[in-house]
Amino acid sequence: MGASASREKFRESFTELIDSDISPDDAEFWDELWKIPSSAEEVFELISPRSARFLRDERFDNLATLFTQATAQLCQIVETPYSIYFDQALNCVRVLTRVLPFLLEKGDLGTGDENVESLCWGTGEPIVDSIDGDRTAVSAAYRDSIVGKLIGGDDKYGAGGSGGGSGGSALDDDAPEPLALLAIHAAMHMLFLPQFTCDFYEEGEGEDDGDDNSNSASDDSHSSGESRSRSRKGGSKEGFLDRVERRAREEEQAEKEAEEKEDNIMKKEVGLKSNSRARYVASGILLQPKPACIVWNKGCGVKSKTSIQDSNGRKFDKNRVEVLRLLLSACCDPLYTMAEDYNPLASRWLSVATAADAPNAICLFYSLLNTIVTYDPKSGLTGGAFAPDAHAKVVGLSAQLLCVLLDCGLPGNPEMCKNDDEEAIVDFEEAAKTGFNIFRTTLSRITSSKELTLIYDGLTRLLRNVHESGN
Repeated sequence: MGASASREKFRESFTELIDSDISPDDAEFWDELWKIPSSAEEVFELISPRSARFLRDERFDNLATLFTQATAQLCQIVETPYSIYFDQALNCVRVLTRVLPFLLEKGDLGTGDENVESLCWGTGEPIVDSIDGDRTAVSAAYRDSIVGKLIGGDDKYGAGGSGGGSGGSALDDDAPEPLALLAIHAAMHMLFLPQFTCDFYEEGEGEDDGDDNSNSASDDSHSSGESRSRSRKGGSKEGFLDRVERRAREEEQAEKEAEEKEDNIMKKEVGLKSNSRARYVASGILLQPKPACIVWNKGCGVKSKTSIQDSNGRKFDKNRVEVLRLLLSACCDPLYTMAEDYNPLASRWLSVATAADAPNAICLFYSLLNTIVTYDPKSGLTGGAFAPDAHAKVVGLSAQLLCVLLDCGLPGNPEMCKNDDEEAIVDFEEAAKTGFNIFRTTLSRITSSKELTLIYDGLTRLLRNVHESGN
């Protein structure tokens, strides 16, 4: 199908959504809609604000099916990330990015609408037309059945059960989860999807190098145990390998101590206190990126040798742009409240995105931060601070999204807390507080003068470029 033909086909399909009620069971229509090749620009042009509001206000059943199926398809690509379905997933991302702001316009921070509330946050109540009461109910049971079909079952979508079950998906819990939560979690997963937004990586790769202050005792003991085993089996040759490993650990420890000493000297020069002693607890929420190798850029939180995305990650920038736009759209409901009435704890969408159990939250924080502070707009680019290339768009969206994620919830607690493996964590009691924001907490734990200098230099470089480009 050519570009003009696919564009026309998408226009016809969306016009049909506006003009008539489409059954959720019309598999031929919905399958064809998601498979029509389209670009983000075409979706935004063809779904005008007027059309999106009409769909919301007059054809809500169609919008509910559209939202439900798009979210379910994203859950599916997270569970089974096959590249042949990437284009279809991108279509779902684009449609959701376009229609979500119009749902939030009538969300609980906007004018408020019972249908929108039940669609996004309902887990059992049917959606009923508040005006005429005759509209076909789109129940949570139907929602769960669609999600179940698309993420693991025995029907033509690959479902392994019937009804509202989800076939044992990792995204499920005993209780049904609201579509809003599923959409946000799917987007956060997709930002680190192999061969979609990052390179392939092995499970556990780079896990012991989360930041410059981490040192996994369990990994060290494991490797030393292997070395001793090899030494017993292989004599002097294996004993040499044992010594090499020990020397490497000693050098790493010496490097760590030298960095801490330098850090304390720099802080003393500017009148800051040295790092205080950490509080140790048995377990908690980890504040280090794992696996660190999926963080998009080296810098804060990851060592240079750990990041594998720097050199190859640019090829995923176009997909990152699409998913970042979706996540930003999902977190924009504070825009629909008056500035003087803004409550940093009110947005449920932001609460989900910044909760302690938000998937890949730490990797996302350091990816956004490092993308911003390591970006040099003068390196082969022209035309101001954010030239219109794919990576510059990633930088711009990263800055917007990071600001939004940091502008909600409770202030971060800077108290250092570690587990027995010397890994930075936040204890479960603090993470369970209403308004806890894992992004604010992670930012508050950045105390290394080296990382603070990197952040300062990166931000001033961007601001200086804006000023210089205007002269």
